[in-house]
Amino acid sequence: MVEHEEVTVERSGGNVFADLGFKEPEEALVKATLVTQIQLVVKERNLTQVQAGKLVGMDQPTISAMLRGQISRFSVERLLRVLTDLGQDVELRITPALGGKGRLHVAA
Repeated sequence: MVEHEEVTVERSGGNVFADLGFKEPEEALVKATLVTQIQLVVKERNLTQVQAGKLVGMDQPTISAMLRGQISRFSVERLLRVLTDLGQDVELRITPALGGKGRLHVAA
């Protein structure tokens, strides 16, 4: 007979970085979303890491780290510049918060 361990499941609050206790979870989620968009553009354009790196001013090991999700190495500003260097328009919109502190959000 196989014994089964009881598993506890918690519902996510919508931000995995907050769920995991990251210090700046909204910023981490923004960075992860931006990197996901960069990955999509690189894939859609069939760029090698070397080609993508030349377009954005990074060497291959640095672009590789970014594409593998090492988001702490990059600022939001740098990731936005990568997207524009890859030919993407980026629009920032500022609106009043619905109460209390505002939030960071990327709509892709």
